[in-house]
Amino acid sequence: MSEDTIKLVITRKGLEECISAKAKGIQLSLKWVSAGDRAYTPNRNQTTLQNELQRVEFGEYKDMGLGQIQAIAKFSGEQEYPVRELGFWLESGTLLGVISAPDTTLNYKTKNGHCIQPFTLDLSVLPSDTVTVVVGMENFNILIDDEFTQMAKAQIDTMHRQILQEFRILALENK
Repeated sequence: MSEDTIKLVITRKGLEECISAKAKGIQLSLKWVSAGDRAYTPNRNQTTLQNELQRVEFGEYKDMGLGQIQAIAKFSGEQEYPVRELGFWLESGTLLGVISAPDTTLNYKTKNGHCIQPFTLDLSVLPSDTVTVVVGMENFNILIDDEFTQMAKAQIDTMHRQILQEFRILALENK
């Protein structure tokens, strides 16, 4: 099963907190991603993962519009486990949503290694403008590939013009 077919299940408590925030005119902060090793069909009444092993801050995110975000989390340390469940936590400590599926491994965290976990979250079922993402200290700059591509192209174009100019100068000197 691919990541594209595994959907984020918003919890009832998370949805209620978002509705309450909207009524008060405030925005909630999505702060942590947790990983566990159990594979199952998430339940909207969940308040925890079935077996949370690690919780980290978001490494980066990009707003894709229409209530969708792409994000990345980095799990590091001594533990080794298959990543089969992901939890997304509000700053208040409320579990906003869960990604998991029966008999599905999302990624693998090696002992003393790093596991970079990308994901796309569809938050369009939440009241608009109620959730923002808080990025932790480690920013990966992985999701700004379009910007890097444009900068690289501009730099290559500039170098190409400089080389052409150098050839013109050499041609003039040889006359």
